[in-house]
Amino acid sequence: MYLRSIPVLRYFILLVVGIYLYQWYQPQLGQIYIFISTAFLLGILSTKINKLRFLKHTIPLLFLGLGLASSYLFDQKNQGNHITKVGKFDQYMAMIDSYTESKPKTYKVTAKIFAVKKGSKWQNVVGETMLYFNKEANTVPKYGEVYILKNTIREIEAPKNPFEFDYKSYQARKNIFTHQFLREGDFKLAGEMKGWSLLKFANSLNVYTHTVFKEILDTPKQMGVAEAMIGGMKAELDFETKQWYSATGAIHVLAVSGMHVVILFVVLNKLLGLFLDKKKPFFLAAILILLWSYAIFTGLSPSVCRSTLMFSMIQLGTFFRRDDNPVNTLLLSAIILLIIVPNWLYDVGFQLSYLAVFGIMVIYPSLKRLFYFKWKPIRWIWEISAVSIAAQIFTLPLTLYYFHQFPNYFLLANPVVSLVSSFMLPIGLLVLFIAKIPYLGAALGFIFKWLIDILNYSVYLIAELPNALSTGLSISITTVIFLFLTIASILVFFKKKEVIYIKLIAITCLFLTISGANQLFKQNKQKEITFHFIPNGWGISVIEGRSATFISTDSLCNEPLIYQFHLKNYYDAKGIKNYKTQKIADQGNFIINNDLGNIQWMKTPNGKIIEKNSPYLVCSENAIKDLTNLSEFDGTIILDGSNKKWVVEKIKAEAEQKKKKLVVLYDTGSKTLTF
Repeated sequence: MYLRSIPVLRYFILLVVGIYLYQWYQPQLGQIYIFISTAFLLGILSTKINKLRFLKHTIPLLFLGLGLASSYLFDQKNQGNHITKVGKFDQYMAMIDSYTESKPKTYKVTAKIFAVKKGSKWQNVVGETMLYFNKEANTVPKYGEVYILKNTIREIEAPKNPFEFDYKSYQARKNIFTHQFLREGDFKLAGEMKGWSLLKFANSLNVYTHTVFKEILDTPKQMGVAEAMIGGMKAELDFETKQWYSATGAIHVLAVSGMHVVILFVVLNKLLGLFLDKKKPFFLAAILILLWSYAIFTGLSPSVCRSTLMFSMIQLGTFFRRDDNPVNTLLLSAIILLIIVPNWLYDVGFQLSYLAVFGIMVIYPSLKRLFYFKWKPIRWIWEISAVSIAAQIFTLPLTLYYFHQFPNYFLLANPVVSLVSSFMLPIGLLVLFIAKIPYLGAALGFIFKWLIDILNYSVYLIAELPNALSTGLSISITTVIFLFLTIASILVFFKKKEVIYIKLIAITCLFLTISGANQLFKQNKQKEITFHFIPNGWGISVIEGRSATFISTDSLCNEPLIYQFHLKNYYDAKGIKNYKTQKIADQGNFIINNDLGNIQWMKTPNGKIIEKNSPYLVCSENAIKDLTNLSEFDGTIILDGSNKKWVVEKIKAEAEQKKKKLVVLYDTGSKTLTF
């Protein structure tokens, strides 16, 4: 496949460059319009004046300007009445605009803010926020409800631990910059959105799906997988189930994605093909209407919209005999999506889904021809495996970059997952239509539940195999680029058989080897202590070489989410292979001995220091409310995330006056000391 056969590629690249440039330079709308107008004018001149034909190369620059413009218009903070720009206010009014997720202690929703109250007057604003309704308030928010809320809203904070997932940037790219935790008395129901809307209808279908599945399924694991796979809802998925599917490389089945759309299309194609002529427009229209109906049914989530549009474009290309190079169609669908929602470019699901489909288009035909089996079941298994290999090759660099792990048995898991999913999806959808029909609904519900159990148990068995998952594979963006260069060089070599590509492969592999060896050398020599910021908790990491010890209370040491959210990325980046915990009591004062310097930990209120010469004193649970008992201590005082805000502010003022060395983790985030 030559680049000349992919004319859409240049426009896609320029659009992507425009979206990235907007993030870096934040140009004003006037500057963007001047750029677009100039490119457009030069393009017109190139068609009218022969001597200026060279200016035709400015026409593709319109897509760079389009990337800038779409990013500017999508960013709600550019509007003068955005919620973050209106200053102080007493109350605000917001409408729930998402499906309600049930958390252990709260109900989580997103809400569209449209008014704030200053004094006695309301004024119009724009903005999105995350709301967490405490379950003790006995209020379950529903889509379309309008609430008046007290102004205790606050901006989402940046990550406070090294290499921690940047939740603030993740939400900001969805135009969500604030959040609020609501207790009884913080809100009042003011009404409900009237009339019909597509999103409201989609949300009602989500609620219906949840109700039906709750009646026919028995366990949380069944419920979580069914809702995620059929309806695109992940609120019921538990941590353990996610880990199973992640460890086997089957996590994609838990998000309505391209695979689901393909399965649905194949089923619809077979069924409608019995009654309609596949070469007629009515057949194509029926397929597309049903696919988009499924997208609406699943709540029009980003992953569903991406997949449905992508495969709709591919099917349209096939119908109009424009499928000589389906990569053009694939890139065109990406351009349309990025013009509508430019920030999807940063979405991991967007990146991986397009890379996977691109890999299948480019590599799968050649892989499929490597082996031919006469027996259909074996041939089917090989074809599914070839699809998995093709997708895995192109997604591997980004998978390692984002998730730092690789599922070693993905070739074993994917045929099983694909086979079971091919039956689960249509049966699950059919259950929703006939669930209320006596006997028939119950019988189909039993089959659906049985298939879920087979899928879960199969994934569990593969996840529990020895060395099922390679972890700690943290790589840099430079390594990602060189991995893609290596993959591209190998593919081009097999097509052109030219020596220059062998040399390029050797150069990229040499760089990767040297880079990996250098990283390993540094990791073996590293020594550091990190005082972590854990909300309402405490924890310390002591790293020596590629070994780490996490010191905390018994409850936090045994909590998998603490490791997953606050420690995993940090340990992966440091190449940690030996990880252990050191548990200490919830109350008391301690001396923690290690080779990098003793750490004194104070958790008893008004306690006295044990060793005045220790270099670090960590204070938790408001153990000190002033510095009276620490007059003889000359080391660094560290206040962790378990201290009250008013206590922290008081000690900060006193430490500044007495010239004490003080680190407040709430302000600085985690503190790392390197030796």
